[in-house]
Amino acid sequence: MAGDVLVIAEHWKGRPEAVTFQLIAKGREIADARRASLGVLVLGHDIGELAADLAGTGVDAVFVVDHRALGNAACGLLAEAAVASLREIAPALTLVGFTLVGMELAPAIATRLGVAAMTNCVNVECVDGEIVVAKPVYDGALHARVIFDRDAPALVALQAGATPTLPQPARAALVRALALDIESMPRRGEIVQFIEEPIGDVDIAKADIIVSAGRGVGDASKLPMIEACAKALGGLMGCSRPLVDQGWLPRERQVGASGKTVTPKIYIACGISGASQHLAGMSGAKMIVAINKDPNAPIFQVAHYGIVGDLFEIVPELTAQAKKS
Repeated sequence: MAGDVLVIAEHWKGRPEAVTFQLIAKGREIADARRASLGVLVLGHDIGELAADLAGTGVDAVFVVDHRALGNAACGLLAEAAVASLREIAPALTLVGFTLVGMELAPAIATRLGVAAMTNCVNVECVDGEIVVAKPVYDGALHARVIFDRDAPALVALQAGATPTLPQPARAALVRALALDIESMPRRGEIVQFIEEPIGDVDIAKADIIVSAGRGVGDASKLPMIEACAKALGGLMGCSRPLVDQGWLPRERQVGASGKTVTPKIYIACGISGASQHLAGMSGAKMIVAINKDPNAPIFQVAHYGIVGDLFEIVPELTAQAKKS
């Protein structure tokens, strides 16, 4: 499989989403390894300024499809526009985010083009000229490595937060508008309104230190212990999805694919097994400390420091030492 790499950008209110920069960093790595070019596809309405901004992110080309119908387009129309664009650009590898948008977009594109696709991936790389992806299996307990056919185009949906966002040297990128007949494309639905979740008093995405609680805390009465530790360290308390599902903590505290993606200096996971959805939201932390009584918990695979033991003994001691210092 030879050829160029293309990233399909995600954006909101004229600004690229964080996953777009992650995909560009990974795409640049693969394109350089294959001595190929890297492009980014931007679909939407009134996106000229956005396209200009993306031209300075280390890509070789920015492909723009600007039409009023794409401003509030549902997945069906976005997929039709993406497919028409990919037929013209003909990339060997297309990267999308495994996000709420990408979860719909990736299979829709793959089925229309008949290309091999792999979703919910935690890594994609070029090994000896072949595209190799890693994706969690058995509820994140293992990662499967899959090698794509060298001579066939492929599409990969990468988890948000799975790979770091690395700044790329600016290049003289070509900005090219694609002339597509959007009006003739089928529209099976349209987004009529966006309802944003209210912003709470706590923004864990901005915290330098996060102490997160998982199912291992047992019940809601143990959460003050976790919060006390977070405060002693000068940080905030986060949590995994099960705690939000049970109503113990608000969603603004949730770390993971369906919650917040965080990149703190220190992330302490207390009683969190390490499902792939949670790892997607915190694997970019500078230092990860895992506290779990199960030595085989997947969280230890990404942790820089692991403590196998009873969190009800370890966390209070950590709090006490933090207060002393």
